[in-house]
Amino acid sequence: MKLKKLIAAVNTALFFGIIVILAVATLLMPKSDFSELENRFLAEKPALSLRSWFSEDYSRNLGKYLQEHFALRPRWISLRTSLERLAGHDEVNGVYFADGRFFEASEPIDYSRIDRSVEAINSFAEKLDGRLSVMIVPTSAQIYVDRLPDYSPEQGQRRMINYVYSALSEDVRTIDVYDLLYRSREDYIYYRTDHHWTTGGAYIAYGEFVRRIGYSPVSLDKINIEHASHDFLGSYYSKVISDEAEPDTVDIYTSGGAEVTSVRVTDADGNTSEHKSVYFREYLENKDKYLTFLGENSPLVEIESDAGGGSLLIIKDSYANCFAPFLTKHFSKVALVDLRYMMNLSDYVNVSEYDSVLILYNASTFALDANIVKLLAK
Repeated sequence: MKLKKLIAAVNTALFFGIIVILAVATLLMPKSDFSELENRFLAEKPALSLRSWFSEDYSRNLGKYLQEHFALRPRWISLRTSLERLAGHDEVNGVYFADGRFFEASEPIDYSRIDRSVEAINSFAEKLDGRLSVMIVPTSAQIYVDRLPDYSPEQGQRRMINYVYSALSEDVRTIDVYDLLYRSREDYIYYRTDHHWTTGGAYIAYGEFVRRIGYSPVSLDKINIEHASHDFLGSYYSKVISDEAEPDTVDIYTSGGAEVTSVRVTDADGNTSEHKSVYFREYLENKDKYLTFLGENSPLVEIESDAGGGSLLIIKDSYANCFAPFLTKHFSKVALVDLRYMMNLSDYVNVSEYDSVLILYNASTFALDANIVKLLAK
């Protein structure tokens, strides 16, 4: 009996000792503002004051700060995932495991927000005299919804896309790529470990878009597909850090014809950088290899080519980053703007200077985005 008590006491002491050591290490070790593994900024240490000490916000923010900067955090995430998978769980930290893929189920759709976005797009379209197209792309969770567990939240993206398209005015050209992507779902059109579509998925949507506006897409047999990386572990992987992940391949599509002559990126501070290619190959060495396509998100990217065609403005989320390079074969200028990183669209571009305008979002982002109303800003 004494031996059992001694063993229990030693185990308890070791447990709390490990917790104390990790807590001290968390406080003393150097901190980073950004997690490359999770591709996001981490919580900042809350300011301490007499008032904040008694505030629930302070304790909550302090807890979040310690959690996100906890020593050996990636290993703890991986351990948690392994234990939950051993327990038979198909969902860990909001990520679903199915058929060798990771999925993140969409949040419930707030149709009042959708209505505000649609109203903004319709008002925006009135100024464009038929030059506006809208493409809302389903995410992998909708295309492969039959592979998700029965208990996972309902995927309402298809219904939401139809709702938006039916509510848009006659001045808006709707580009519906749902069926095209669904028919190709056995092909490599979405990453397994990341929330983006692949270059192959973007190529399918590109073909539909340019056909609808009067161009002939570059045929696949005239495109060289370079497997630029075979070890991409994306955003879903970062949430679970699972040994079950099969790394993704990043493909770069190139073809003859028009060539890109310049790429100019403008950041939120108004600083510009010049590049010679739409493919930022230095990111192939980074964790987030999707940034190979036009780099990190920024308010404005301007691409010029010797295509001899017109100009296209894309109002977008990051799904457009691997989509835009295809369009340089048809347009002399392609500009991409991200409303999340600006107050007013007019601060960055003059919409009247563009022959065509495309709004391109994935369905999950479109449903949650509160920035589309900025189209109404003067």
